[in-house]
Amino acid sequence: MCDHESGEDARCVKKSLCKLPTPPVDRTTLFTYSEAIDGGCTYLQICCPESEINLASSLPPPIQKPVGCGYSNPGAHVFRVAASEYSYADFGDFPWMVALLKKTVSQAKFHDAYFGGGTLIDPSVVLTVAHKVDEMSASDLTCRAGEWDTKTEDEAYPHQDRDAKKIVIHEQFSKVNLHYDFALIILERPFDLNAAPHIGVACLEKTLPPPGTECYSMGWGEDFMNSEKKYADILKKLKLPLVDGKKCQNQYRNSRLGATYNLHKSLTCAGGVPNVDTCIGDGGSSLVCAIPDEENIRYSVVGMVAYGLDCGTSLPGVYAKIPEVYDWVHTKMVLEGFTNTALKKN
Repeated sequence: MCDHESGEDARCVKKSLCKLPTPPVDRTTLFTYSEAIDGGCTYLQICCPESEINLASSLPPPIQKPVGCGYSNPGAHVFRVAASEYSYADFGDFPWMVALLKKTVSQAKFHDAYFGGGTLIDPSVVLTVAHKVDEMSASDLTCRAGEWDTKTEDEAYPHQDRDAKKIVIHEQFSKVNLHYDFALIILERPFDLNAAPHIGVACLEKTLPPPGTECYSMGWGEDFMNSEKKYADILKKLKLPLVDGKKCQNQYRNSRLGATYNLHKSLTCAGGVPNVDTCIGDGGSSLVCAIPDEENIRYSVVGMVAYGLDCGTSLPGVYAKIPEVYDWVHTKMVLEGFTNTALKKN
């Protein structure tokens, strides 16, 4: 039960179950969502009079989403956050974001099983960094799409889990220096994208945008907005500029890695903004840059979180460079019998 201003008997329900207009959500509740904010309900619920509860539907009305890859879906959003370099993603901001979960660990607590991120490039294929999965058996891995707030299942649409069937590691992957840090995860069955506006496939970029281009990365890794730097409960959204390769290499040569450091052609850099950075636990998550589109918010993947030194410093993060393996992904997808969904932007 909850306290409604009408005085009627009421209870906390998902917003999609209440016939009343949905009130705007104060984004500050992201930090204190476990506290009562609406007559005793959490921020993803509404205190709804019994007479206004619609038990016939557990999902919002179907939303028409653009056909193709890389679309951020405003129709799936729960709220809008203020523009900043370091924030949290809206529900549906990055529909291709996949959480990698260990099946050998109880998934009752998300962060006990979560160990990295991935990118959905086909309903049946996830792209990630090889160093996250090269020592794993596919039978020990679950991929989750549609996750957002890991502490609740009250999102407008549910997440979906799929077991892995096969892991394909890039033939030139080096565990020592993370060159060609790429892997494909083939799923036992495809994600259901119908009636799921918060889940979709990413586009992959053939050419790297110029240095200085503002892009975004994401993940549930260490959270700089939490003073204890715990893993994030809500998907992070980090605004990061692309960094020139030679400049990045020189910066790393001036770090504890020393003068012999070499930024391999299969890697690129982004960030270097203090306190705005991907961090421990974000490995495999995508780095995306905007695709010009007059009607929709659309992105393509240019990289994946590979490594860095001392999260949140002026040293850029290093990312596995997607354009370097665009053709490799195409070849492997064909061999596995898929249609290269992520390679078709038009």
